[in-house]
Amino acid sequence: MSFKTKAAALVMAAVAVGSTLSAMPVSAAVQTSAPAAYDISSSKAPTARSVYTSTAKSITINWDKADGATGYYIYRWSSSAPTWVRIGTASAAASSYTDKKVTASASFKYYVVAFKKSGSKRIMSNRSGEISACTKPSAPTIVDTSADTTSFTVSWDRVKCSGYEVSYMKSGGSWSTPKKVTSSASTSLDITGLKADTKYSVRVRAFVKADNGSTVYSSWSSAANVNTKAIPAPEPDFGYKRSSQYLIDRLDKATVSSKKNTYYECNRQGDTEKKTLITISDTDMATIKCFVDTHYTSDMTDGEFLDYTVQWLNKKISYADGYHGPAYSTIWNRSHVDNCFNYKVGQCIQYNSTICAVMRYLGYDARVVQGWRGSSLGNKWQHFWCEVTINGKDYVMDSYNYGTDGDWYFVCATYGETRPYSYNSHYIMNNKLM
Repeated sequence: MSFKTKAAALVMAAVAVGSTLSAMPVSAAVQTSAPAAYDISSSKAPTARSVYTSTAKSITINWDKADGATGYYIYRWSSSAPTWVRIGTASAAASSYTDKKVTASASFKYYVVAFKKSGSKRIMSNRSGEISACTKPSAPTIVDTSADTTSFTVSWDRVKCSGYEVSYMKSGGSWSTPKKVTSSASTSLDITGLKADTKYSVRVRAFVKADNGSTVYSSWSSAANVNTKAIPAPEPDFGYKRSSQYLIDRLDKATVSSKKNTYYECNRQGDTEKKTLITISDTDMATIKCFVDTHYTSDMTDGEFLDYTVQWLNKKISYADGYHGPAYSTIWNRSHVDNCFNYKVGQCIQYNSTICAVMRYLGYDARVVQGWRGSSLGNKWQHFWCEVTINGKDYVMDSYNYGTDGDWYFVCATYGETRPYSYNSHYIMNNKLM
């Protein structure tokens, strides 16, 4: 064979090899990166639509069909799996795909590639534009509601999300503009400014901030019904006698903070003080609010209201000793505030803890002291009272009722001022006569 003939044969062989390579089919296996782009001569790449639908468990994407395509490949990317992965195949007639292998409150990206069968080959188009999508959060479930005269509190279970929205409506009305809770860890909200003795409905939904900046909402929870309480009828006058003005002035000159739902119980029966932090429950805070709303008239100052409250407890509470009132064993398992304001029974720990709770509700620096009363260190009995600090000085708030028709009580008195009015009986704490 001549050189020219051999050269021609080599060229023909090379052409044949090239034709065989170009005719090899593209693998249909899952790909972890974007596919090589091949043009379908009679069509363009599919056009992805930015509008999608989602639930907490699925995302459905849509596209405009590509002319001449015999099917489509769908690819997905997520922050938890930051590579493009082919997740499914759709037929030529399809223009949507539902991805069910997703989790709630998660962001994903998708694109679509059209392919055309040509014999044993599958020739792919360029990829479509990307579709940014996000699953919805799971809908929260309302687990509790509690109401006062002009407000209620709603609580729900925590779901994976960025935050929550709460909407409510009066019976026969329309849903309010949602109130936003911006922390997924906050699972309760107070709704205030309501009408007393009225039926309301409340519902909750979760939202998540998607990677593309949009906000995606869950469906609303089932609505819960809650009734605000009726305002109690005014109580008969109990014989309130205004205390000396200088005592009330002390309370009015105090620097108060915001409402607090905790106080310290300070045990001073030994040489050193032992402090226990007490939390006032939401139910008790609502009971205190009801008492304040009912008794704190518009012409009162804080000092006058506290003077009134000490005397109200002094006159209204039955001493739970089994003689003047029920046995203590029948009341100890209820909260102090509940016993005083709802059952009107207690001993010194109940009514003076209630005074302290009211003062904390109003923002005073108050605490409960566990100490003694007596004429000497050898002649004493256990007692609880409320102590408030005003401008660096401690004062006594004590509804000192031992079934004696409210003869003894102290309103913002110094420890020294209490002795002449209590038969020379001292407050005793840390083994010292006060």
